[in-house]
Amino acid sequence: MKRLLAAALLLCAACSGPQVAFNPKFKDVKYRRVALAGFEGPAGEAASDILAHELLGSGADVVERGRLQSVLNEQRLGASGALDPASVRKVGRLLGVDALMLGSVTQYAQPQSFLVTGTSSAAFVGQPASSLGQGSVYTSAPALGTPGANILTSAAVVGMTARLVDVETGSVVWSGRRTWEGFDVDSAMASIAHSFAKSLTPLWR
Repeated sequence: MKRLLAAALLLCAACSGPQVAFNPKFKDVKYRRVALAGFEGPAGEAASDILAHELLGSGADVVERGRLQSVLNEQRLGASGALDPASVRKVGRLLGVDALMLGSVTQYAQPQSFLVTGTSSAAFVGQPASSLGQGSVYTSAPALGTPGANILTSAAVVGMTARLVDVETGSVVWSGRRTWEGFDVDSAMASIAHSFAKSLTPLWR
């Protein structure tokens, strides 16, 4: 029962939606083709790939990020996150896209399991804790058959930000950010990407 409660509390901590903002000057503009850049930060390429999958499912026509990177390299435009409006227009023209999707992974922490030893009244206070590595084990029962030993597991934490940039003006049309706690980083990234894509759905044509 305690294990189920711990898992439920962990999931509820991530139930709120993403924080998003729409540029009111583009409320009537729709986009068809989007170039998705590799995200900055730890596991940024994985986050970009997961978001590409979710954007396709939401109705966007997504240009593979390798093509965008090739254009950036050929034109010597530098990092995608530092593009100025003129460079954005140039990239948009070369790729035939309406918008660029840029983003970052701002938090990235794998889950950790610890073997905590001590008496039941002080098992988690001032007692030795030995890391057991990554894993998703939740229990309040004696661990490894040893009285006074428990396994304590921290959640995976992922934070992501993203923004959709209009290629004609260089203006940010949509911006979103979210932090998610989950059993593993892959599912946390997928949950954030899904919420971003769902928020962006009204912008596609």
